[in-house]
Amino acid sequence: MIYKLSRRVVVKFGGSSVRDSFDEALELVQYLKENSDVVVVVSALKGVTDMLIALAEDRKIEILEKLKRIHEGIAAELDVEIQPYLKELDFMLKHPEIFSSQGAYVDHIASFGERLAAEFFSKALRDRGIPAIPVDAFYIIEAYGRFGNAEVDLRRTAKRIWLLKRILKKGKVPVVTGFLGNYNGFRTTLGRGGSDYTATIIASLLNAKAVAIMSDVNGIYTADPRLVKDVLIIPFVSYEEALMASRLGMKALHERTIEPVMNRLPLILGKTSEWKLGTLISGISSKLPIIVHRIVNTSKAEISVVSTAEIPQIRGYQISKKDRYYVSFLVDKEDLSSALNEIHEVVLNESLSTSNDSELWARV
Repeated sequence: MIYKLSRRVVVKFGGSSVRDSFDEALELVQYLKENSDVVVVVSALKGVTDMLIALAEDRKIEILEKLKRIHEGIAAELDVEIQPYLKELDFMLKHPEIFSSQGAYVDHIASFGERLAAEFFSKALRDRGIPAIPVDAFYIIEAYGRFGNAEVDLRRTAKRIWLLKRILKKGKVPVVTGFLGNYNGFRTTLGRGGSDYTATIIASLLNAKAVAIMSDVNGIYTADPRLVKDVLIIPFVSYEEALMASRLGMKALHERTIEPVMNRLPLILGKTSEWKLGTLISGISSKLPIIVHRIVNTSKAEISVVSTAEIPQIRGYQISKKDRYYVSFLVDKEDLSSALNEIHEVVLNESLSTSNDSELWARV
């Protein structure tokens, strides 16, 4: 597989990075800027999007006051003027009738998290001597579909990418709001985790050399480490594996993230706080399984085993669906944790025992 040579790198920082690993994120951009043209994509501070959506739905004054305290505190530290944003937020909360629908209203309120984060991040970069400018994705990302989970119109977005090219040509770092787009003149969101999608869309249209998704985890594991013991980090995951795993419930990536860069650009997942780059998504596979899960309804959950290698037979569970790269099982929701651990143990042990690299994996 041949990747295009480019000086451009797109790096996305999740909400935990912006809130808990802010200095490390800035240092990483500073390091990358020495040899590359860098585009930064930021999420809202951790927890802020949930608060904004709750505010849009309930308009509770205590939520608004808490949001203001969080952002005014950071603004004071960085000497950033955010009152215009807060005044706009106050106005929009009082006038939901100006929006085309409830969905458009909620999405507009939700947009303040990323817009404020972009202001903070760009100002902090400037304080370090790096010329940076906040960019509202509303003016770049053209979307369609529905509010709350819109899709990106690549053709129309490509006509607006010149804005980022112009900023890069001037030697500046554009700090773009993730998660957001323009849907018929209204602000829309791209679904939970949509900042990943923003990053790969931009990287694809800029012909970047790589995309880095930085968060509070090292990368993709053989299963969710919060629910499953003895998981392994997977250093190499193929595009096909990542695409299928994200569609079947993997939380590490938004389900549309892979499509814009598939078979074109490498995607790196890492942990901001330690600059740990844990997983490379490309044409190479470690041949390790990815066990993912999702809740189907109030009583059932689905567990899927994703792998480009042969998936071993798992006894005691009824297959609900099967394809070239995965097998799925339905389990009772109350049994999800135990089923995940059992399936992970069986599949991983089988994979390691048949792998030529089993001794290496035993040391990871």
